[in-house]
Amino acid sequence: MKGILLIVGAGSIGRRHTQNARTLGIRTIVCDVDIKRAKKLAEETDSEKFYADYKKACEENTDISATVIATPSQYHIENAKFLAKKGIHVFIEKPLASEIKGIDELIDIINSKNIVAMMGQSYRFHEGYLALEKLLKDGVIGKVYHSNLFGGQYLPDWHPTMDYRMEYAAQKKLGGGALLTSMSHVFDSVEWLFGEINELSGWKAKLSDLEMDVDDSVFCLMKTDHDIVVMCQTDFLQRVSKHRMVVVGERGTIEADFVTHEITIELPREKTRVQKYSFEPNKKYLEELEHFVELVKDGVMKHPLDIYTGKRVVELLLSDKMKAITEI
Repeated sequence: MKGILLIVGAGSIGRRHTQNARTLGIRTIVCDVDIKRAKKLAEETDSEKFYADYKKACEENTDISATVIATPSQYHIENAKFLAKKGIHVFIEKPLASEIKGIDELIDIINSKNIVAMMGQSYRFHEGYLALEKLLKDGVIGKVYHSNLFGGQYLPDWHPTMDYRMEYAAQKKLGGGALLTSMSHVFDSVEWLFGEINELSGWKAKLSDLEMDVDDSVFCLMKTDHDIVVMCQTDFLQRVSKHRMVVVGERGTIEADFVTHEITIELPREKTRVQKYSFEPNKKYLEELEHFVELVKDGVMKHPLDIYTGKRVVELLLSDKMKAITEI
C-alpha cells in the first residue's frame, strides 16, 4: 500500500491491526488518547510515529493514505468523517456507529471523495464460517429451513489483565452492551449466509450482577427474505465460552462448533461426518486487513463490506423493531 496507515485507537483490536500491518510490510502511525499506550504500541511494532491526537497526526503527515478506526463505536462517525474529508481511505471496526445520526453525512463524504470504506466484520474471513458457507452453497443439506446461533463468553475473561468495568463493552457511553457489541456480528453473518432480515423480535436484558450499565444478554428471533427462520442467543455471562450454529435443511443438519473447530454433518441413512478445519485466531484479522489493502489498491468502492453494509447493521440494531425489545 502506498503511503502510511493511520491506526486510531491502540486498544486490543487496534494493537492487532497494527501488528498485522507490520506483518504485511505496511508503514504505520499510532494514535490513542492515552499517549503512553500509543507510545508503547508504536515501539512494539516499529511504527514511525505516535500521537494522542489523530487530527494532529494528519496535519503533520500528509502521506497518510488510509486509516483503521479502532476506537469505541461511539466515536467512529466523528473519526471517520474527519479522515474521509481528507481523502483518506477508511477501515472502520464494527459496529459502524452506536446511533443513526451522522451516518448519511459520512456516506456523502465517502462518495464525494471517491474513497474506499470497509467495515471490520472478521467473521467473513473466519475459517469455520467460510467452511460452513461452502457447505451451504454446495447444497449439502438442500434448502435451509431454520438456524440456531448460540454463543457467549464471560466479559471479565475477555482481557484478563484488564478491569472489565473499563472495557468499552461494559459502558453505555462508549456504545457497549451485548446488543451493540455481539449482535453486530450476528446480523452481518445472518444476512451474509441466509438473506436479508425482514422480521425481527426478541429482548435484551441485564441478568447478572456484573458492574456495568448495559445489557449482558440478547435473545432474538429473525426471518429472512429467503423464508429462513433464525434464532439467536448471545451474552457476556458464560463461564465456559460457547459459539456454535445449527442449520436445519430439507436433507439434513449441519452443526458448526466454532470453539472446537468442528462441523458435524448429519444426513439420513448416512454415517455422521465430522469435518475439522484448521483455525488460527489471528488469520481472519490478517486476511481482513489484507483485503482492505487490496480494495484500496484497486479503488473498489462497492463491495460486500462497504459502508452501506455497516449502515444496514446499525439500522437493524437501532430500528423501531429493536426498540420494542423489552428490558427485563
